[in-house]
Amino acid sequence: MTDYIDKKSWWRKNRSWVLGLLALISGFVMTILVLLGKPIGDFTKAMVDPSVYDNAFDMVQDDERVIELLGEVQPISVFELLEGEVRYAEEGKAIITVGIKGSKQKGKMDVVANKRNDSWQYQTIRIRTKKPKKTIEVLESK
Repeated sequence: MTDYIDKKSWWRKNRSWVLGLLALISGFVMTILVLLGKPIGDFTKAMVDPSVYDNAFDMVQDDERVIELLGEVQPISVFELLEGEVRYAEEGKAIITVGIKGSKQKGKMDVVANKRNDSWQYQTIRIRTKKPKKTIEVLESK
């Protein structure tokens, strides 16, 4: 007499809980992507059009008060952008806060700009430091 034992594969035995777990994980990932979609989109816009912060940085780099406070200012890297905040309020308006490093100390650069005719018109460019607590208005709102 031949005993036939039907052995199920691992997949056949466990597929229902594996598929359920995958559905749960994909739902969680989709929720995170939806919640982070706006900030990621704003960061991507800033990466695609770096002139919004590059032009502001050029103005900051030429300001004697900033050089006196921070020292020689280093260019803004992608990591400073990631640690900062980038928002596009309405079409063509950018509000950016990004870390800025100098040879003496570091601080934050705040930029508010509007895009008109493919160029950025700056409303505010400000440098802030914590120690000493100081604010330099490189370009003030009018």
